[in-house]
Order: sequence, then C-alpha cells, then structure tokens
Amino acid sequence: MDRILHSPNSEDWVTWNFFQILLAQFPAGWWGHLVSAARRRNRELNFPFDDRSLPTPKLWTAVRAPSDYEARSRKRMLESGNPEWITRARMPDPVEGSSEIDIVIEHEQFLAYIEAKLGSDLSMKTSYDPQRNQIIRNIDCLIESAGTRLPIFWLLVKDVDAARSYVQLVDNYKNDPGLLAHDLPHRDSDLLKRISQNLTIILWSDFSELVCGPGADQESNAVKRELERRILGQQTIA
Repeated sequence: MDRILHSPNSEDWVTWNFFQILLAQFPAGWWGHLVSAARRRNRELNFPFDDRSLPTPKLWTAVRAPSDYEARSRKRMLESGNPEWITRARMPDPVEGSSEIDIVIEHEQFLAYIEAKLGSDLSMKTSYDPQRNQIIRNIDCLIESAGTRLPIFWLLVKDVDAARSYVQLVDNYKNDPGLLAHDLPHRDSDLLKRISQNLTIILWSDFSELVCGPGADQESNAVKRELERRILGQQTIA
C-alpha cells in the first residue's frame, strides 16, 4: 500500500488502477480485450477461450515454491560446499520464499499467471539459486498450482527493448523450448512446449485507448491521466 500511495513509479499503483478500470468499464469484455492483445503479440497462441465463460482475476497472490523444487534445492545447497548455503539448507524454513504473482486468472480449463513490469526488469536469480530466473520460478509455481488445467504465463510490460532480460528470455524460450525444459528438468517436456508456445509479452500501451479514455468525473479523469503518463512514457514499441 505504501508503494501504491507514495512511489511515483509504482508498478502496484499501475496494476491496481489499470485492472480496476478495465473490469469496471468492461465487466463482460475485459478478458476478450486481454486475449485479443495477446493474439496480436503472439500469433501462435493456442488455449481454450470462450468469452461467455469468464475467468476470475486476482491481484497479488502469494504462491509457495513447489515441494519437489524445495527438496531438490535443499539437497543441492547441502552438497554445494558453500558454508552459507549449507547452514541455510539445514534450517527448517523453506529455502525459497513464496512468489508474489501480480495477476492470477483462474478458469476451470486453464490457469494464467501474468507478471507486471513498468520500469524494472526480471530477477535473474534467487538468493540461493543463481540459475533460477523469475520466469522459471513463476512457471514452476504455475504448473504446480494448475493441476490438470493448462498453465499460461504472460508478461505485461511498458517496453520491449532488446536489452531487457524478459525480452531475451521469452525469445529464447519460444525459439527453443528445450531451454525451458533444461531450466525445469523436473517438469513434463510436452507441457513445457505448450507453455513456450503461449509465452507472450503484452504492452500496457495495448490498452491505453480502452483504459485511459475520458472518465466519469474529475477524480477518475485525474487517475486516468496519471495512468496514461506512467504507461506511455519513453518506450520501445514492437
């Protein structure tokens, strides 16, 4: 809440206001707008979609690390020869903290996680696993939570500058799904191919005309103008 209220570059402020406006203005069409934007960005997108069966969106959901990864990571740390890692692995609390998923979209046929970025890039490692980038961490949690549903992972970002880690990682994972399987060796390779196919980067600006148009009153107009300022700053459009 402090970040929402006081940070001039808060991703949480943008995420909260963006989705509140989108859901309020398009209560029956918000999901169709999101999917349409994703299809424009990724022509290979392939998952169950029915605009008459709306999923349920949730913001900022904490998801624990998968138990299988937790066990393997603890074993790796114990065998690392690193005194700090060994000491940490012997402690009973989880060696990887919960992941905060910015937007979770629940449906009986699929589960979608959306990572929202404004000015920041992805985390490329965790405290005790230098190979576990944020996409891998979130997809691992996503698969664990999805069960028999199709897991879908998207990013919602301000720019697609080639220097961004999320641009490079998504390109690599889409062009070579084997890289995703390499980074998640305990997950089913066929499922990872489907996730790779649906990996998509969406831009906040894809929705600027929908979300940032005239409001109903002076207060909503002020919020929309500020939202537009934050999502339409300096950016590289694909």
